[in-house]
Amino acid sequence: MLDELEHYFEGFEKEIEDAVKNNILGGDRNSWPFVAGFSFNMGPEGKPSVQVFGNNPIGGGGFRSPINEQVVNEKSGTLRILLEMPGVEKQDINVESTEDSAVIRAGNGERKYRAELRLKVPVRPETGTAEYKNGMLEISFSLKDKANKDFKRVNVV
Repeated sequence: MLDELEHYFEGFEKEIEDAVKNNILGGDRNSWPFVAGFSFNMGPEGKPSVQVFGNNPIGGGGFRSPINEQVVNEKSGTLRILLEMPGVEKQDINVESTEDSAVIRAGNGERKYRAELRLKVPVRPETGTAEYKNGMLEISFSLKDKANKDFKRVNVV
């Protein structure tokens, strides 16, 4: 496990070095202030889980990656996705999903967010609901009980 974690750190170190050299120091000054960070957790089965958030120094495009968390509740048969996206209005948020992924986009002036998430468990996209309050977006889905690969739009309330 430590070898795997060391591999993650080596890869991140190289990506950050390249980003600083190419994008931050010599890049577009309109993207300032630059905000980025990493969240390290122990995932399922003891594997390290690394999440990048903030301005994306590698992909660019002016989008920030919101901090997000997926909470599976087997008892109630739901998956909740929590995303921190301050500075946008609910009408600026677009959520689309399949049974195994979700794409969240939001934009309002200088604040632009994009998250493409692989869901922890298969869900029924047609059951999706979302609520945006105080900079936090909470999306809920019922867990999958049948196959459906079509995208469905989730309304933000």
